[in-house]
Amino acid sequence: MNKTLALILFIGLGLTALIFQLPKGNVSAKTESSVAGGANRDANGLKNKMDTVQAEEKHAAPFTEAQEKRIAQLKAALKTAPNEVKQVVALENLMRAFMDLSRYDSAAVYAGQFSDTHAAAIHTLRAGQAYFEAQTYAIDAKKGRLMGDKARLYFEKALGQDPNNLLVKTNLAMTYVDTPTPMKGITLLREVIEQEPTFVPALFNLGILSIKSNQFGKGQERFTQILKLEPNNHKAALNLGFCLAQLDKKVEAQKVLTKVLANSKDPEETKAAKELLAELQQH
Repeated sequence: MNKTLALILFIGLGLTALIFQLPKGNVSAKTESSVAGGANRDANGLKNKMDTVQAEEKHAAPFTEAQEKRIAQLKAALKTAPNEVKQVVALENLMRAFMDLSRYDSAAVYAGQFSDTHAAAIHTLRAGQAYFEAQTYAIDAKKGRLMGDKARLYFEKALGQDPNNLLVKTNLAMTYVDTPTPMKGITLLREVIEQEPTFVPALFNLGILSIKSNQFGKGQERFTQILKLEPNNHKAALNLGFCLAQLDKKVEAQKVLTKVLANSKDPEETKAAKELLAELQQH
């Protein structure tokens, strides 16, 4: 079930995406020189690595002429936007265009550059989440680790601004998964659960980590707990079905997965459910 497992983990990690769910409206123009200075120093610390990333992007499949034109227009709109509120709108339009073209790293670079010159917490969160998304979707492991490093930088800054933001702490934890110190991530998730035992994103990610470490019984416990809190959480149900299948609880797995197939409107979720059900029937 390796192919299906990869798909489940892939859609699972997107659960806590926040890039375009950040607060809208007036953005404070107030800056704190110490915060801004710290951000610039941090960004410069990874400048050489980011130059490498941008160089690697040149070798990716090129944009079509129409796509290139659209990206150029959006970059120009960002550059000429007259105030911060309009700059944010232009930035998010550019980021969305990059993401629609699967250029998550490019979206993250622009979010990071904007955050480095605008100290408000909302911009720090956007940059961290953009790099987290780029880490999630990175195919190359080296590039994924670099994206995770950048996400961690902005998430840590965001926590300095708001230590009680459990979602940021949860996503920060997941940036440690593919590092030499994955236990730091697990420790952070446990801290979140201690503070808020029913915080679904942390429970979900603990379940994902259980799957990755082949602890399917623990995964079953986590996803079952989530479904008690959110009965219509199809991502949790999908992963529960996978855990049940791995535990040879085929009847229970089929029941859960059939429900996902019947009720989910997400094509990635229904695709994964169909694949899992098909594999269950073969065994």
